[in-house]
Amino acid sequence: MAVEEIECHVCGAGNPKVSERCRSCGARLSELASELSEEELYARRHQPDEFELRWVFISFGLFLLMAALVVALLPLIIPAYDPQGFAGIVIIIVLWFIGAGAINYLSPGKNFLEPPVGGLLAAIPVMVFLSSIADVYQLSTGAYVLGALMATMMALMGAFVGNLLRGDDDKSAPKNKRPKPRRSRRAKAA
Repeated sequence: MAVEEIECHVCGAGNPKVSERCRSCGARLSELASELSEEELYARRHQPDEFELRWVFISFGLFLLMAALVVALLPLIIPAYDPQGFAGIVIIIVLWFIGAGAINYLSPGKNFLEPPVGGLLAAIPVMVFLSSIADVYQLSTGAYVLGALMATMMALMGAFVGNLLRGDDDKSAPKNKRPKPRRSRRAKAA
């Protein structure tokens, strides 16, 4: 059985969890080895657990699928629908927000970074496609780059909103153990 290790915050060396000091640089490790208090856990409730590449690929696939349905397939079904130019970029930005929110709502952990990374990777071919179908509303390359970056930003926001919608059932706010002092309501004598 492997000994649990903690990483030194100064030099990055691995140390046994029972060590008081880093065996490489001598920095104090006691704060890292201790368990977090209830208040610290509550304060960290929205911080990501760890980066999972699996959710990047899931995000990438979902974003490409949504874009294929809304930008490529829907115009074939509805001839009046034409997602080129600025309208196509806005549609992609909204799709990325909704998709990232759904991904973080359904994922078991707090995955804030995975949907934006997958969204950025998916935005590149989608913006190239939008540029290639533009015949009337041709935008500059900078507009498509800006659209990809805005879609990535909205994916980050959507991931955070998805986490908030999921809620924190198991981590409620810590209760104050000390009652707050009450103020007296007596009239002040002059």
